[in-house]
Amino acid sequence: MKVKHVLIVSLVILLAACKGKEVTETVRITPNAVFMTVGDVQTLQVSTGNASWSSSDEAVATVSGGIVEALKEGHAVITAQKGESTGTADVYVTQEGGTYLGDYELVWQDEFDGTALDLTNWTIEIGTGNGGWGNQEKQYYTDRQENLRVKNGCLEIEARKEHYVNSEYTSARIKSENKREFTYGKMEARMMLPAGRGTWPAFWMKGKGSWPKKGEIDIMEHVGSQPTMISHAVHTNNKNGMRGGNWSARYYADHSVENEWHTYGIEWEHLYAYDRDAIKFFVDGKQTAIVMAEKAEEDIDSWPFFDKEFFILNLAIGGTLGGSINDDIFNDPTNNPVIMYVDWVRVYQKVMK
Repeated sequence: MKVKHVLIVSLVILLAACKGKEVTETVRITPNAVFMTVGDVQTLQVSTGNASWSSSDEAVATVSGGIVEALKEGHAVITAQKGESTGTADVYVTQEGGTYLGDYELVWQDEFDGTALDLTNWTIEIGTGNGGWGNQEKQYYTDRQENLRVKNGCLEIEARKEHYVNSEYTSARIKSENKREFTYGKMEARMMLPAGRGTWPAFWMKGKGSWPKKGEIDIMEHVGSQPTMISHAVHTNNKNGMRGGNWSARYYADHSVENEWHTYGIEWEHLYAYDRDAIKFFVDGKQTAIVMAEKAEEDIDSWPFFDKEFFILNLAIGGTLGGSINDDIFNDPTNNPVIMYVDWVRVYQKVMK
């Protein structure tokens, strides 16, 4: 059992005496605040004897008869109730060797309401996927309504088969660089991905400055040739898509993830364990992968993820990951238009209370 800090706070309640007088009785849970690591067990005591116990988040910590078991990182409030009186204790859980830095609070969001993209949050990028950003992508990114629009509370990025500025496909790409940039936190987007071989939708983050030295976090990548697959990856100066050996992981759902709403996200954690940072990946709130810094001390070449990064949302066609393209997807009456929908993007960061 490992407990880092203990804070005892008295809770005072008033009880009615038999002669109508009020007498103060001190009712407390001891300890009143506990820092635990996953797997620890801690026994709490209540000053008034037997009580009924409950936890505000049983995924983080459970309690039975005052015995608390820590299950996963987070914060849970343990309550002991006896009659009309209650006392509480805060339980803060980290990984072995981790540091508790607070609870997540919403700090920024774009709900894509209204009728136009909010340009205080986003910049629209224009140009060819191949000439401008590599990866042998086949589309030309535009700012036209045909490719990029806000409609019915969603961002819509549509890929089209059409000849445009020496390209045979068009689509759209937006970024939050110099407008919305973050270091650490929980980043999520609720999205509906298109179907069809050759589609390559992505929700990712990139550090400001030269790539790959400033790092890249691929929160979600999908290819239409693998309908059940979601890919996660990070790129660093030492290990990246050009040099090879970069970290990546794939999650396979039990059915196609296309044309359905799902939430994709990360928890980019500072001092996750033994002074090392980590990035955890999630699909619909389920952790699907984790990658940790190789060492505790800062090393920009192996782990650049201690500085601000910005978001990118795009729908590529073809390319090194998208692969061969089935042009029938663009005119198949039984298939939806090739559109990536984004309901919202939200950022939470930890705040000590």
